[in-house]
Amino acid sequence: MVRLGFCFLLLLSIFSATFAQGNWQVFILQPKQGDVFGWAQVSPSVTIEASLRLDGEVALPNKLVKRLFLTAQVFSKGQLLDNVPLWDDGTHGDEKAKDGIFTSTYNPPQTGEFRLRVRAQADLMSNGKIVTKEFWSNFVPFQVVPVPYPRLVYPEPASKTKTKVKVRARLLMKNEPFEEHYETLQAVILAQAEGKKVAEEKMSRKGSLLTGTLNLPKRGEYQLLVIVSMQREGKILQSQSEPVSIQAVRIPVFWLVIGCILLAIYLLLPPKEPPLRYQHHVKVGQNQFVLKASEQRSARGIEIAGETDKRELTVKTPNGSKRILKEGQTQRFIWRENDQIKEVSVSYERAEPLRDKPSLFARLLPTTLWRIIFLVLAVASLAYWWHQLQQIH
Repeated sequence: MVRLGFCFLLLLSIFSATFAQGNWQVFILQPKQGDVFGWAQVSPSVTIEASLRLDGEVALPNKLVKRLFLTAQVFSKGQLLDNVPLWDDGTHGDEKAKDGIFTSTYNPPQTGEFRLRVRAQADLMSNGKIVTKEFWSNFVPFQVVPVPYPRLVYPEPASKTKTKVKVRARLLMKNEPFEEHYETLQAVILAQAEGKKVAEEKMSRKGSLLTGTLNLPKRGEYQLLVIVSMQREGKILQSQSEPVSIQAVRIPVFWLVIGCILLAIYLLLPPKEPPLRYQHHVKVGQNQFVLKASEQRSARGIEIAGETDKRELTVKTPNGSKRILKEGQTQRFIWRENDQIKEVSVSYERAEPLRDKPSLFARLLPTTLWRIIFLVLAVASLAYWWHQLQQIH
């Protein structure tokens, strides 16, 4: 029995040593060989994923692997730039804890060419003892290049708009207008509601200016986002603007209709009537004639003038005496002229009232109290409608 136990322990030690000396490799899953990342407003987040594998199988903590640490090393121009610890705990970008895939995100401090390798430090059980070993991956090169990015300038954040929105954005690179021509550069404007895309339209470019028109499906809250894509080093790179929240609303028409109705009532209300003017029917002796308002006429040596707004006549004789005749009166006038006595009878038969038609200009003026009231209400309604309209870009 002692010999049998000794043989079993010997075989177990040989098996453990052999297993510990298997084909260990560190694989870099991300980034891929030759990946290109774009630096827009800020440094890009480069996801680093790696795993330690034994004979092609992902190494997990078990009886053989007691502890495992992975660290990424980033080189630039032949110099070590950063050490980045990788994690397998469901944080730092790691999707699933304890699955053997170690992850972290890295933000390069500059643009340029980089080389990445990963070191695995493992505590392994060998011959009943814990042995610490290091394993290294191959180098994986990647690039970080500057790319243009959009900035939404219209509509402004939190503004109210129509459902048909005109959008403007500026194309920038390092906070400067980007004017260079790239055939592969494309820009689209997206509208999102409750995290879902509801509309998308292409944008046209003129220099650094991007323009487009977006048709929103209905009124409500939306987030607008401009996405720019272009091809660099054979890779498609994207950048996007900061999201802008807007509210699509109905164009207000209520106060416009009220204002138009009040204005129509104002125009239909009768204007102030022109004053009455009188024309006078007069008989002097046997002669009858009509005097218009303010008209003067000589008849048989006397001067007769009709008043404009009164039912009166003013009669003046050659000797300078004046008399005022009322409607329906008859008066005999006697005066001396060249040693002769002159006599004439003046009869004011009737006064005919006349009223001129209001002119077009008079119809537009607020000449009565009701016209003033309705004009003020119409102007106030239209002004309030215009104020509402100005709130919608």
